[in-house]
Amino acid sequence: MRKAAFALILAVVSYIALNAFNVSAQMGRGMMGPGGGTGWGVGAFRSNGERIYFTSTSDRGAEITYTGGPSHGGWMMMGGRLACVSCHGPDGRGGKHSMGMMQVMDAKDIRWSALQKEFDFEKFRLAVVKGQDPDGTQFNQDMPRWNIGNDDLADLISFLKKLP
Repeated sequence: MRKAAFALILAVVSYIALNAFNVSAQMGRGMMGPGGGTGWGVGAFRSNGERIYFTSTSDRGAEITYTGGPSHGGWMMMGGRLACVSCHGPDGRGGKHSMGMMQVMDAKDIRWSALQKEFDFEKFRLAVVKGQDPDGTQFNQDMPRWNIGNDDLADLISFLKKLP
């Protein structure tokens, strides 16, 4: 009974947080105009890579969209927007966590110190854009396939390199 109550509370809190972010992001684009970023405001992030990691938006004015992901149609994430931080956490270390109701995800540690032995720029691009592991196997659909340009991807990698 306690597990069910905890799962329900977690789902409600996730719903509120994700929708607050979604509304904030929508307001931010409207208030700041094209390329203005998110509701966090100009100067809220130390780099474009950090902005991408936390908001899936770019200083270049591009919204970084995705297909797939743990929502599979929006229900699990309650229609909210994903960003790297949604699954890999604020420190990039990933780990097992609940994405709502019954779904448990095991997100990879994506700090560059953990990835650099098997990933270079191109292999990381294939992982992020195509959902492909360096050995060529496909990730499951929990890993979104991101529509991100090479410049923004390079900025994201620069941010990941700074995570301890």
